[in-house]
Amino acid sequence: MKALKDYKYNLRRKRSWMFSLIMAFMFVGFFTFLTSKVYIASDEKLYHTEMGKTLDLSSSGTVMLEKRTYYPAQHQLEMVLKMDQIDEEDFQFKAQEKANSGVDLPIKVLYQDDGYYVVRVKQLSSNWEALAFDLYQKPVQEESVDVEGSEEKTEEEEPEDELVQTISSDQSKTSTSPEKSSKNMQAYGLLVVEIQQKEVKKKMKSYEKAIGVEMKNQRALRKEIGELKADMEYQIETEKAETEAQISLKEDEIRMKEESINLYKEEKKMLKEKLKKLNEKEQDLAPTH
Repeated sequence: MKALKDYKYNLRRKRSWMFSLIMAFMFVGFFTFLTSKVYIASDEKLYHTEMGKTLDLSSSGTVMLEKRTYYPAQHQLEMVLKMDQIDEEDFQFKAQEKANSGVDLPIKVLYQDDGYYVVRVKQLSSNWEALAFDLYQKPVQEESVDVEGSEEKTEEEEPEDELVQTISSDQSKTSTSPEKSSKNMQAYGLLVVEIQQKEVKKKMKSYEKAIGVEMKNQRALRKEIGELKADMEYQIETEKAETEAQISLKEDEIRMKEESINLYKEEKKMLKEKLKKLNEKEQDLAPTH
């Protein structure tokens, strides 16, 4: 009898222990599910548009992000955009941060000249994580021709602006300035001129390099022609005819490369003139003491 009681007692203890273990396991699992976002890293990809990369607009033309700086003290992000487009339609901008998706942030165009825009996005959160800066333009409308000569005109609704490109920014990859942005219109003009000067100088160097390469190729071709002419002294008539054909082709190559060199020199000359004008503009914008 005593053995039976001990068996029942041990069975109840075993069941109680198993029940407690299952409840503890369920509690830990539920707690893990609720707090998983706290300690499990998000695998969501944040896009970050590279500076200096040319992006195609869905309408026509291109846009390039030249500069991007975040000013945490003012909760502002400033960007310099270079637009290259066929249509002269102005751009409209919208910006939203990941921290408050669906809410449009205030945007101010600080400077606009010669296809360059300096824009400021305001009221960013301290931890905005990511920013989508959308570029909009009015769609190109096709002109209709009235073949019947009717003078009746119907009022058409103004077409909505069309999204043509998005500039993405990842907060962790965005350059940050501890100072406050206090530039005036003059300072932004100088900033754009400085960017243009660097671009022109870079192009001039690329043309100089291209000219050097073509001249080097010309020298190599002339050397090959000299060797072919020397070989002709010991060739029979049929061989000489083949050699002369080779020489003629190489001489054509030399002339083509000379044309390329002249074209590069002309482009470099125009860039030099452009740089001169930019230097003059820089002096005009420079603050006077």
